[in-house]
Formats: sequence, structure tokens, C-alpha cells
Amino acid sequence: MGLNYIYYSPPGTELIRANPLFVRSHDFLDPQQSKSWDQPRLGGTGWPNSAGGRMVGSLNGLAFALADAEQDFLIPTERQALIWQDLAPQIMIGAIVPRWWGVTRDEQHFVVALHLRLADLLVAASAAAENLAEKVDPILRNQVDPHRLDLMWRHLAEGHIQAGLDELTPAEKYRLATAFGKAHRDDILDVGGPVWRAIARLADSDPERFDYSRLASIFGTPHPALSHSCRSELLHLPLFPTMMRFSRRILAESWESTNLFWAALADELHVEPARLNLLVPEWTQK
Repeated sequence: MGLNYIYYSPPGTELIRANPLFVRSHDFLDPQQSKSWDQPRLGGTGWPNSAGGRMVGSLNGLAFALADAEQDFLIPTERQALIWQDLAPQIMIGAIVPRWWGVTRDEQHFVVALHLRLADLLVAASAAAENLAEKVDPILRNQVDPHRLDLMWRHLAEGHIQAGLDELTPAEKYRLATAFGKAHRDDILDVGGPVWRAIARLADSDPERFDYSRLASIFGTPHPALSHSCRSELLHLPLFPTMMRFSRRILAESWESTNLFWAALADELHVEPARLNLLVPEWTQK
């Protein structure tokens, strides 16, 4: 049980360091619970016999429970507290659950550098080609909120290409590249020929290794509420309704860009993917 706590402790964890009884006080069956397999939650806060808190419930979902408890120790400087509470646990488990042992530079380059570069080419070319914009817009409209999408097209129309690209997240760019490549193969050769040929060359060299679902399990993020597991994946979900009732566990799970961003940064810096196991928690904490 202690090894599980260590493995899933989020970056900059405070509870384990500040509370010597935190792990040993884990209560699998709380008097207030009827099932020992319930999702863990933080209980016993303020009780002297638990040194101020302990996890109550099973170890199922421990990664999110620890991240959810740790986010109370973090003070946001650029976001209001409610938004911070939605995003912080998801970002923290995304830094701990995925592991990059055995990932090659080719896989990292294939997923992030080539696909994000291809998306940039498609968006930039859309500024001058109306027929291309008509194919790019429906893909983005399914995932990008209307205000941000309108800002992107406005920047492109004014000739501010980089400003337009900055309106899109890495996950949205990655989705654009993969979806456009499947639906409009002829157009993609005209716009991003060299990049697309590099993608196709790697994919043809080892189809099983460069399978999109496999790569999503490496560079994706856990979705504990939507998939009822902590396995890493990229769901590419459409926009959620603005109803906030389930935002605590749902809204944050649209945040699939973090690990794609870290992987793209590592690719630019020529960092071995295995080093992400050390760098991503450090970058996330900072």
C-alpha cells in the first residue's frame, strides 16, 4: 500500500511529508461507508489520532484522490479558485500516471512534432485558401469553443498567422492533423506534403508500433470519471455543455494537451522520452 502511495503521489506532495501517519492510517472500511471498494476520499481531517487526515476507502482511484487532496495545498496566482480546483487534480495525475519507459524518439517525434507541425501548416494555409478553410473549420468547431475559434479566424484574416495558431491547444492541433489526414488525403499532400510523407513513412515502417490508439495510451492522460479507469488515453471529446454541476470531475478531463506539450518540448530539446519520467513532474510542479 505504501508503494502505491509513493507511485501515485503528485508533484510537490505535502500530505505524505507533513503527516507521518497518513499512509498507515488508511481506513479501508469507514464506519460511514457500506462498501470497502468505494473510491477513496480524504477523511478524519482535524482528528488527533490521524494527525489531521487519512484516506478512507479502497485503493481504486487513489491517483485522483491524492491529487484532489493535494490541490488544496496549492494557491493559484492566475486563475480563480473554482477553475483551479477543476484543473489542478487532472494536471497532477497526468504528470504521474503516464510512464514513458521504452518509448523511442521516433514515436515521440511522430506523435507531437510531425502532427503539430502538420496542423500548423493546415491552419496557416487556410488563411489564403477558402476551400481549405471550409474543411478545417468543421473539425476544429467540434472541439474549440466558438469565441476562441472566431479569434483564430480573425487573426488569420488580418495576416497574424502566429497569433491565430496560438489560439489552439496542442490536443486540438493533434486532433486536426489526424482527422484531416483521414478525411482529406489529397488536400493534405498539397499543403503539408513533406511533413505528411514523413508521417506516412514512419507509419508504414511499423504499423503496429505507430498505431494511433497505442500512441494515445503513451502520450494521453487519465480520464477517471469518463472511462472509469486511470489508463492514459486521448478521447478527443467534443465541447461539454456549460452546465457546471459535474465540472469537478468532467470539465478538467477535456485538458488533454499537457503531456502533448511536454513531449513536444522534449522533442525540440532532443531529450530522451524516458527522461520525461523525471522532467514532467518537475515541470508540472513549477
